[in-house]
Amino acid sequence: MALRGVLLDRDNTIIADPGYIDDPDLVTLLPGAADSIRRLREEGFTVAVVTNQSGVARGKFTEEQLADVHERMEELLHEQGVQLDGIYYCPYLDGSEAKVKKYRKASNLRKPEPGMLLVAAEELDLSLSESWMVGDSSRDVIAGERAGCRTILLGDRNGECDPDYVADSLEKAVDLVVAHKDDPPKGHEEDADQPKPVDMGKMMAEQAVREQDVVDLLTDIRDSLRRHERKQRHEDFSVLRLAGTLTQMLALIVGGWGMMAFSDTATALTRFVLAGFLQLVALTAFVCSEKRT
Repeated sequence: MALRGVLLDRDNTIIADPGYIDDPDLVTLLPGAADSIRRLREEGFTVAVVTNQSGVARGKFTEEQLADVHERMEELLHEQGVQLDGIYYCPYLDGSEAKVKKYRKASNLRKPEPGMLLVAAEELDLSLSESWMVGDSSRDVIAGERAGCRTILLGDRNGECDPDYVADSLEKAVDLVVAHKDDPPKGHEEDADQPKPVDMGKMMAEQAVREQDVVDLLTDIRDSLRRHERKQRHEDFSVLRLAGTLTQMLALIVGGWGMMAFSDTATALTRFVLAGFLQLVALTAFVCSEKRT
């Protein structure tokens, strides 16, 4: 059975936004953020963050720095006894403002597109029609609408989007979520027995758009998996090299130990054999690390 979730924007929703945070020491939880997330989890909602992070594409910070920022945010929440079920981000940006070439592209993951929400729903087993998107910008609201969620805009209503609800804080947004948690799934409020006219042209056009969105989303997921695989290979490479180096040092020590026993041929031979075995293990580790690169 699919779960109900609340997908939250990050900046100006959970943490303060001084602009392109690249240092964990700059992370500050907004008042009431931890209590709001705790309340949602107590009400049975899965809670995850979905955030645009074009600062990666703009060259403001790296994905590694972004991971440190997110780790600090989670640490601050843990200090108050709260945890998130997931953090999803989009590092891509299309156009000349993207200074880092490999991140310069249009992406279905970047809000107002719904890609991040769809990925979160797949990984966390969420029913999007029973879930909520909460954020402080029109991009958040539009992404939520496109994914089929109910939406709450933090701040004042504007003409750029049409949220289901407006709240002036995350705490007030949680009040709305809890008050409507037993409502029918979004899109099922109307009487299903009432026939509706079908616009075949519009239906075909929307289908074509959806198919292209799926292609773009799969491409983005593939790229993300490749980045993860490269990172894993680098980690494996480092571990193997370290193991090989340590084993080789041990082989040299054992060899020296064997030379110290030159007067006892049997003992010296045993130690030299052990040193040779350790050297063979070290060489194997080095060869495996080279193959992984």
